[in-house]
Amino acid sequence: MTEFLEPFERMLTLLFPADRVRAIDAGAEWQHEREEVGQSGFLDALVPETAGGAGMSLADAAQLWRALGRNAAPIAIGEAMVSRAGLGAEAEVLLLAAALSGAADRVLAMSAAYAGERSQFGKPIGRQQALQQQLAVMAEDCVAIRLAVELAAAGEPPDRLRIAVAKSVASSAAPRIANAAHAVHGAIGISAEYDLQLYTGRLHEWRAALGSETRWNRELGHALLVSHAPVLDWTRARLFGER
Repeated sequence: MTEFLEPFERMLTLLFPADRVRAIDAGAEWQHEREEVGQSGFLDALVPETAGGAGMSLADAAQLWRALGRNAAPIAIGEAMVSRAGLGAEAEVLLLAAALSGAADRVLAMSAAYAGERSQFGKPIGRQQALQQQLAVMAEDCVAIRLAVELAAAGEPPDRLRIAVAKSVASSAAPRIANAAHAVHGAIGISAEYDLQLYTGRLHEWRAALGSETRWNRELGHALLVSHAPVLDWTRARLFGER
């Protein structure tokens, strides 16, 4: 997967620096970037090799979609991958969950770095127990999202209920991560020239896109109720494939 992920991430870093992301968010055209991404061949990542694509699995594609989130790149890039491969709506939900995972990881990394660099009363604020607790909870949420996305992306074709879990976990964690990050950063985190708000804004936006955690929890709850199975047995069998 490294042979695809590293050049994809390099391309995103070059095409979508923070200032360019701000401009696109403000409504600027990004035709040049669209053409560069199109010429790279990555939009055909999920297209079968027999049809001229890379034949990438969903599990590998999810890593590319996480890179979109880490770089605050337009989600339309991932949507184009899904469309060209002719995948269903479930794949778009998985795309958003993966992008949320990438953005969450970036927010955590920025928060941890800031806590280590910012000093108060002669010592890094990262040594404060309350702040360490916030960072630890953020890290737990980031791991939970990543594992949920990996579980959902493991099947071919994708399992709708596993994708529901991934989106539910990602959407429910997104505001916690964003709020904790702004608590760590203080006032600087909401300033226009600081990059944090580029990512926390996407956490809030993608949380609601294609259904928030409430919408997907309802679907999971309905599937559980109609099964008439105990919760633990249903979860182990239906979501984790255990017998």
